[in-house]
Amino acid sequence: MGPLGRALIRADDATAKVEDVFLVAAHAAIAGLVVAAVVMRYAFRDPLTWGQEFIVGLFTWLIFIGAAAAIRSRMHIRIDAIGGLFARPGWSFMNMISVAAGTLIIAALLWAGLVNAVDIAGVKTPMLNVEQVWFDGALPVALALLLLHIARIFVEHGAAAVFAGQLEEIR
Repeated sequence: MGPLGRALIRADDATAKVEDVFLVAAHAAIAGLVVAAVVMRYAFRDPLTWGQEFIVGLFTWLIFIGAAAAIRSRMHIRIDAIGGLFARPGWSFMNMISVAAGTLIIAALLWAGLVNAVDIAGVKTPMLNVEQVWFDGALPVALALLLLHIARIFVEHGAAAVFAGQLEEIR
């Protein structure tokens, strides 16, 4: 593997650590805020008016970053009716087509997420009064991470491994 491949792996390892820390912290924050919101509403009759908006925004980030992390650790859900065919001799080129199609779709979604982020620049959320892009930015960030993880899996293990699940045997 060349220097570019090693740099890709180092970048992916670094982002994986940040992803994991973020996912744990976001999950803990959501749980804590939900408990605090319930206590404030029912024990003190003083609801956290900003709490639900913040929880939804944080949950959005948790879901999208979690999806990228799931691809990285091969814990994603895959429904595959014809994947077994790709293991047969003469059909392995389909793995490359699958990776190319998946990458193209992810890149198109990334572009749409970036366009959305530009379009909503300046729009404020109602309760927190922060820019909506702080919440909607989860999509392009997660898709960029997803492309990084796909590139690493492709470089290290080849096309057949990119969208394979954790329990699949790769030949």
